[in-house]
Amino acid sequence: MIRYWLTNVCSFVLLVAVCPLVSGQSPTKTGAGRPDVSPGGRPFHPREACKATAKRAPDGLVVWSPDGKQYVVNKKDAAGVYQLYVGNAADTNPVCISCSQRPNSPAPDRHKLQPNWHPSGKWIAVAGEWDVLPPLLFSTPDLIEGWVQSGLWVNIYVTRPDGSEWHRLSDFGHGNGDGFTGVAFTPDGTQGVWAQIVDGNISKFLFGRWQLIQADFRQDANGVPGFSNLRDITPAGASWVEPGNFAPDGKSLVMTADIGLTDPQGMDQFILDISTGNVRNLTNSPDVWDEHGTFSPDGKKIFFMSSYPFRNNPLAHTVLFLQTEFMLMDSDGSNLQQVTHFNSPGYPESNVPLQRTAAAGGVWRPDGRQISALNLFFPVYQTWWINLSGPCGEASPRPRLPLSIWR
Repeated sequence: MIRYWLTNVCSFVLLVAVCPLVSGQSPTKTGAGRPDVSPGGRPFHPREACKATAKRAPDGLVVWSPDGKQYVVNKKDAAGVYQLYVGNAADTNPVCISCSQRPNSPAPDRHKLQPNWHPSGKWIAVAGEWDVLPPLLFSTPDLIEGWVQSGLWVNIYVTRPDGSEWHRLSDFGHGNGDGFTGVAFTPDGTQGVWAQIVDGNISKFLFGRWQLIQADFRQDANGVPGFSNLRDITPAGASWVEPGNFAPDGKSLVMTADIGLTDPQGMDQFILDISTGNVRNLTNSPDVWDEHGTFSPDGKKIFFMSSYPFRNNPLAHTVLFLQTEFMLMDSDGSNLQQVTHFNSPGYPESNVPLQRTAAAGGVWRPDGRQISALNLFFPVYQTWWINLSGPCGEASPRPRLPLSIWR
């Protein structure tokens, strides 16, 4: 299967119990001797550091619309099903748009995950769980939830922000693939990129084998959206690949991949130029788990999760003992900065009780001043606001969209 399949199985077998930090698991700190270095071998520059503070937030990852006037919260309903709740910027009571059946929508009792706004603000892309799952031995609702969270057994849907119109844009259950992660849209909204799993043989591929797909996104004469002209843009040497988002230039895609690695647990952060196919490794850390990178709105910073603070522990980058924090770096891989300290005592965000956790992923607010982030406090997720000030990655002018084609 894939990485969170393993992560969830191992979590419930080994990690549900409190796992206090022990010697060798604490973050490596910059000392008075030689300067510490980033995963790519570049030195830290604390004088240029962004200022970040973390604060607990209500449950649910918050994803803002491109213009900042609306937001969608992805959280569980009373029955434990992930739903989409949409509100206006001044509204603290978002409305569920996926809790009732609509034409073409996923069933109300199916999980809806990975929400991402189309740059026009007219659509929200989402992963909708299949109505019927394959026969599963020894499964539990928690394990199934973990598999679905990882992109297995879901299809691509888009919905209007008010939930009035739904369209399913993939049929992975009967095609090439069994699920996806994504969709990342180019800033002009004309292209979408996602990763789809095509081989779940974990004896050969630890996290499965994935393809990176690029497609044109268009609406037909009746205003019905869809993908066309699908092409495989998987970089050579990649088995595990996961898209983040695009920089404002519309061609630079930050992504997670195992290119050149014998162990995909040492996944790195890359930038793929979709116009040339050129790939740059930003972190170059085969013994560090780097994942879920996203560009800041101005494209100058990348926010990601990493086991780098715990690199002196040889197990911190492994599925069974994963331990990560949130990090920031410049878009060229330099100027690395640790943003959170969930796994260390003495910080406002320190885990209570102190135990090993995994910072998971986050989404930037359009003004670049705040990130909605999830920390996996085994076996549940906690939501955090990460507030930023200083050189952290600010808002940039929105691209000129061909709005006439987005109705």
